[in-house]
Amino acid sequence: MASIMVAENKGYLRRKILAWIDIIRVGNCIALGYATIVGYILGGSKVFDQAMLFKLFIAAFVIGGSSNIINDYFDASIDAINKPWRPIPMGLIKANEAYFVSLIMGFIGIILSFTITYMNGIVALIAFALAYLYSFKLKKVLLVGNLIVAFSAALSIIYGGFASTNIVIDTVLATLFAFLLNFGRELLKGIEDVEGDKKYYIRTLAAVKGIKVAYVSSLIVFIILMLLSIIPYVFIGYSMYYLIMTLCGVDLVIIVALTIASSLQPKDALRSTRMLKVAVFVGITAFFVEGLKKYFIV
Repeated sequence: MASIMVAENKGYLRRKILAWIDIIRVGNCIALGYATIVGYILGGSKVFDQAMLFKLFIAAFVIGGSSNIINDYFDASIDAINKPWRPIPMGLIKANEAYFVSLIMGFIGIILSFTITYMNGIVALIAFALAYLYSFKLKKVLLVGNLIVAFSAALSIIYGGFASTNIVIDTVLATLFAFLLNFGRELLKGIEDVEGDKKYYIRTLAAVKGIKVAYVSSLIVFIILMLLSIIPYVFIGYSMYYLIMTLCGVDLVIIVALTIASSLQPKDALRSTRMLKVAVFVGITAFFVEGLKKYFIV
């Protein structure tokens, strides 16, 4: 009997840990931390300050985790329809637990950010406030919610740039590309979540104007992004490495994702948005490689 209870406790603990990893969205938080490091390198610091890089990564990670948790907290009813496997609807994490952990993580991220620079602290405060406003209210405002998510994701690059005390054209371009890529992805996510969004009056483009309008809008955003993606190579002198990574790892992935989503089916939109995470990672890495070449190798 005792061995059965021990096994059950171990099983519960494992499910609990996996639930927290899921609700925090560890992969997304790692991507945010990585983006801040890229922003720092693009800023042109000549010396790798390892302590600075560590603080940047951890601060972005915990603020991102806080934002993801509070989003699940406010979305529990919607997720019960769209994504019943999420930790709160499944009962693996209590709503009040999620809310408390979100506050703690956000507080840690803001305090840590102010130890980097004053501007990093301000950016962290803005990101934290936007996450709460978005989750609580603004996601129900047509397009505003999508814009906030895209802006918050792109903000991580600027955040890293402030730590280097040097915001350059490279930082601005990387931020713009990250914004457009995430904005287009958010429009497709509206197709993925359309049924639950309609029921709970979440005014995404797909829920208000229809799935086809949301798809065409995302298509336009991605076309603009793909056209802009060659600017650093043609006009700023970025290397062939950047061009190859962008064309093959970003633009090609976008084309495949849009082709899949063209069925206008929520399940295919889900596949597309997951695929676009690859484009986000490769796009950030293209700027990372270029930053290393421009400021540290040459």
